[in-house]
Amino acid sequence: MSGLQTRSQIESAIDDGLVEWKTRRYGAFHETMTDKELPFPCHFAVDAHQDGDLRYMFAPAASTEAGKETVADGLADYFDEAPAIADITALAIFFEPQDETRSVAEYRDDVWDLLAYLHRHDPEPWPEDVPSDPADTGWEFCYAGESMFVVARAPAYERRHSRHTPHGLELTVQPRWVFDGLEGDTETGQRARRIIRERLADYDDVPRHPDIGDYGDPGVHEWEQYVLPDSNDERFDEFPIADWTA
Repeated sequence: MSGLQTRSQIESAIDDGLVEWKTRRYGAFHETMTDKELPFPCHFAVDAHQDGDLRYMFAPAASTEAGKETVADGLADYFDEAPAIADITALAIFFEPQDETRSVAEYRDDVWDLLAYLHRHDPEPWPEDVPSDPADTGWEFCYAGESMFVVARAPAYERRHSRHTPHGLELTVQPRWVFDGLEGDTETGQRARRIIRERLADYDDVPRHPDIGDYGDPGVHEWEQYVLPDSNDERFDEFPIADWTA
């Protein structure tokens, strides 16, 4: 199995004997998205998984060249396909587990090394309508001509359960356009944020991190939210790509 997969394709592959680590990775994700007793905070992700509007991809470890190449190819394919999938869609990337125990900070390094690789190998120029300076609150990561929001989940999280996954690094990538009509100044957007934040308060053993905020708001940088610390006493407030140019 390679490339982008639908829910039905993965579940059929599991019935046919999909390799163990992939079965385990998808099974943990499916269990999280379908838990009725403690619903996952992002109800958009829950609904999209239920409706078959997510796409999924397995990749070698993010720290490897093979993992980076797999994501580069798959992400470009996903952005080509995404507009035809649904108004709300996302790509879930499951990386092959590594044997060693890693901290949140180490997983963060892996994620940003991957993003730096994508930027260096971007097949398209930086979009003209997206600020190129990470200090600008309108900046967000772009690849293949698409701006996106990235969420990392990993085994190292002990208190921020919404960012925990038991068997290895996972990335969820959402095209920016899925948030159209859900901005913070819209009634629909305000209702969505209220639901998510209420669920988050029940789900995590730590309050919402102070870096969480609405895109474009003063002082809010989306890149700080990609890989959150496990504690609210910590902040990852230095842009991780030292030689950044767009």
